[in-house]
Amino acid sequence: MLFKGFGLGLFIVLAAVLMLGSVAADYEKFLRQHYDNPMSNVGDHYCNKMMQRRGMTSPKCKEVNTFIHDTKNKIIAVCGDGGEAIDNGLRRSKNQFRVTTCKMKGSSTKPPCDYRENTSPRYIVIACENGFPVHYEEGQI
Repeated sequence: MLFKGFGLGLFIVLAAVLMLGSVAADYEKFLRQHYDNPMSNVGDHYCNKMMQRRGMTSPKCKEVNTFIHDTKNKIIAVCGDGGEAIDNGLRRSKNQFRVTTCKMKGSSTKPPCDYRENTSPRYIVIACENGFPVHYEEGQI
């Protein structure tokens, strides 16, 4: 009987570890795709260079991507009291962030990828899991 209880406890601990591992992987992907603070000094053609550097140009070009130029703590805060819940489980920041949005020129998603950029302050909309951002909602600019 003791083993049954121990087995159940072990199962719960392993399930929690796997769930947190998944959130950690999603948060790391979010950072790779959307976090750039301070803004990288890559010279001309920021978007072309950053999209390639962050692995979003192969095997096909990602059509739209936004980089956030602020601290991780301020971005994470949007998942808490620094943001407000909106529809579909998304959260909108209460304060504006400096961001650069990269949009593909043309309609082909085949490399080589060519982007235009727009850097401006704006509110960000993200999805969160366990208090960490895991998705940037590009459609809510």
